[in-house]
Amino acid sequence: MKRVYFTSFGCQMNVLDSELVLGDFKRTGYQQTDDMRLADIVLINTCSIRELAEEKVWSLLGRARLIKQERPALKIGVMGCMAQRVKEELIRRAPHVDLVLGTSNFRSAVQDLEDIESGGGRVVRVAKRPDPEFLPDADRNVAARPDAFRAFVTIVRGCNHSCSYCIVPHTRGGEVSRPQAEVWAEVERLVADGVREVTFLGQNINTYGQDLHPQRLHTGAICDLLEAASGIEGLDRIRFLTSNPFDMTEDMMRRFGSIPKVMPWLHIPAQAGNDALLARMQRTYTVDEYRTVVGWARKHIPGVEITSDFIVGFSGETEEEFEGTKALVREIGFMQTYVFKYSLRPMTISARRMPDDVPEDVKKSRNVELLAVQDEAALTRNRGLVGRRLEILIEGISKSDDRRVTGRDMNNRLVHCEGDAAMAGRMAIVEITDVAAHSLIGKRVALESEVGSWSYRGYGGGAASACGAETVSA
Repeated sequence: MKRVYFTSFGCQMNVLDSELVLGDFKRTGYQQTDDMRLADIVLINTCSIRELAEEKVWSLLGRARLIKQERPALKIGVMGCMAQRVKEELIRRAPHVDLVLGTSNFRSAVQDLEDIESGGGRVVRVAKRPDPEFLPDADRNVAARPDAFRAFVTIVRGCNHSCSYCIVPHTRGGEVSRPQAEVWAEVERLVADGVREVTFLGQNINTYGQDLHPQRLHTGAICDLLEAASGIEGLDRIRFLTSNPFDMTEDMMRRFGSIPKVMPWLHIPAQAGNDALLARMQRTYTVDEYRTVVGWARKHIPGVEITSDFIVGFSGETEEEFEGTKALVREIGFMQTYVFKYSLRPMTISARRMPDDVPEDVKKSRNVELLAVQDEAALTRNRGLVGRRLEILIEGISKSDDRRVTGRDMNNRLVHCEGDAAMAGRMAIVEITDVAAHSLIGKRVALESEVGSWSYRGYGGGAASACGAETVSA
């Protein structure tokens, strides 16, 4: 049995892309290994959003080269955004790489490696549009996934926007949506295999379907898809990301809030809290307009929690502009934020037109400072949950304490409670007893399968949970 070593960097879509390719290898009879030295194939799924991610890939390729010197039969492949962006440099700097697959061509990996093994040479596929024979999301091996009860499903790839710092339009191209019937069929197969929660993915998910309806601006296609998916029996929870504020409407929020299976959690990247800084980023909205989007969400989606992304140290960022970002984090009260130091990426608008002029030590200090502001805000919000009862979908044994299980509540918070591995995949009501900035601890009040029926309520925002005939106050 041949063995494949697979590692992945970057976003949730990269995680799913890796899962799709691993499914192909497993279907062909390969076994996955966590030890590169034992592998017959080393495959690296790459990210180009930040320079550090690419540096890690170069380092990993250096390690793989040493192994290949000892075992020349080892095959090495690189796929994803970095493969798309620096294909020529990959071949020049790493001539030991056998396979280079771009963001639309990675599903050919198994066939390409078989061709290389039988005929030698190197295969490079980096077309912006996939070969019809190897569509990225076609014929998924649904049994090959890391989580038995949750799954990612891509519904749109690429982005039509031009944020000045972002390399995604260059590495993943413009938006291409999957037909709703195709998505529906994939979700049904996942649910039949035990999945209870699905997260729909897209670089810009709110514009899903606009390319399928070129004759009109179809801003409701994402809502149509969510409503259709909610009718799939056995699917209990639906999430989606990433939601960009410039493509969200109040009607969308109203419809999101009307679908019981859509969880009250939105990831809406703000990136900055100052209008001049947002303008340089070409984000096409102001701070006030971002506040309006959040206001729509909180008006129409009961108990909604918002998470966000921020970039610190962008070109020309002043102390005053950074203070505006800190103020926005405090004001909105995000459940969680992801903070990144600005990394100039070749081919982007900011790389061509703006200096990377904020010193590295300032970037680092602002990164730490903004995370501290967020942690303080999150801890304050979480303290208000002590004594509340939340519904969680149990994922399995906690990584930090094998006497506990871990699950996610409806707002996507990480919650720990007492339990064992047999509880994985079930819903539970947990009363919160202790909190940190990034997780909650509680005692189990009720476990699905111990009651006659179960309804899906009980988020941190303040509705009631029902457990059989018993109402459990949140």
